Amino acid sequence: MEKKGRGKLLFTGVICGILISALAVVGFLGFSGYGIINQKGAEEYKYLKETYGFAEGLKKLLEEQYYQEIEDQEALLDGMYKGLVDGLGDPYSEYLTEEEFEKLYNDVQGNYGGVGVTMSANEDNFIEVISVTDKSPAQKAGIRPGDLIVAVNDVTYLGEQMSEAAENIRGEEGTKVTLTIMRDDEMLTFTLKREKLTDITVYTDVLENNIGYIQISAFEMNTGKDFAKELQKLEDKNVRGLIIDLRNNGGGVVSSAIEVADQLMDAGTVIYAENRQGERTYYKTENGKTGLPYVLLVNEATVSASEILAAGIQENGGIIVGAKTYGKGVIQFTQPLVNGAALKLTSMQYYTASGKAIHGIGVVPDIEVILTWDDVDENGVLQDRQLEKALEMFEAAE
Repeated sequence: MEKKGRGKLLFTGVICGILISALAVVGFLGFSGYGIINQKGAEEYKYLKETYGFAEGLKKLLEEQYYQEIEDQEALLDGMYKGLVDGLGDPYSEYLTEEEFEKLYNDVQGNYGGVGVTMSANEDNFIEVISVTDKSPAQKAGIRPGDLIVAVNDVTYLGEQMSEAAENIRGEEGTKVTLTIMRDDEMLTFTLKREKLTDITVYTDVLENNIGYIQISAFEMNTGKDFAKELQKLEDKNVRGLIIDLRNNGGGVVSSAIEVADQLMDAGTVIYAENRQGERTYYKTENGKTGLPYVLLVNEATVSASEILAAGIQENGGIIVGAKTYGKGVIQFTQPLVNGAALKLTSMQYYTASGKAIHGIGVVPDIEVILTWDDVDENGVLQDRQLEKALEMFEAAE
């Protein structure tokens, strides 16, 4: 692939070297009577020299002392940029090379095959499975939320390399990928066939005693509209109430989550986002909610946009059953750069209408029901006590 705009790379050693040299000349002329460098200029020169001069010196040392000739100079620069962003200590912020950015764009467009896992870098710098898509290759193979992906096709990855690992998990539909999973103290290997994952995210059913059931597996562009259609169908069937299942929902498009909230609550604030300057963006709903009573189900793999929905519903009087949610409540934007690469950076944090943070905390259910693997019998059938509890609530309300 042709490299674009390499002459415009931000903060390259060449540019820094030229800039520092130019400032050195200015300083020299100043003392020679040809010009005067003021205090601000001197401080800027000192900063540039100490910061970028060191980077240029380190790069030169690598080129001179490394035991082999460095053929890929661009890889050195990419490594420097990645390291700069890694220094934030934020698992959700990263520098994307031009190739990584292009793959991310294709992923958003759905032009890939996958195995059905949502991942995140955890605090221990491991790649953690946050949720597993229903009926996906990963679910069929037995991969669980909480599993740690330590290798893809026998190549080891850490949390800071999550984008690279994700690129290698995805691939052409029908091809295979091998994941090495750490579960507690056990190492497991899964070989999965990649599939074209469906974009259907809303599933409905009518359960016992005429209770409607809506599962939302993720929030994609059409999820809000699909939810409204399925809700209308259940209302037309005169169901007595709704159970809305957000368990194992890895999040996605926030605006779609707000569209769902608009069906479940009258006019109010679902959530707001705030940046470091204190500037806020409010996400609100209008009047016109469903007349059906409902209960939300959440668990440890309810993440991001699904947590936003749960938090907003809870603060507006909705009832939540299950386990405390994951605790991801920050926003990233992706900014293309002049060299064809991109910066993905955490820029804002979400808060509930009353000012409670979600990030690192999660949403605590009104009624806590914790499922364990003891709830799965020898045939792999789950006794879903969370769903059972939600159904009981409708019986108790009679």
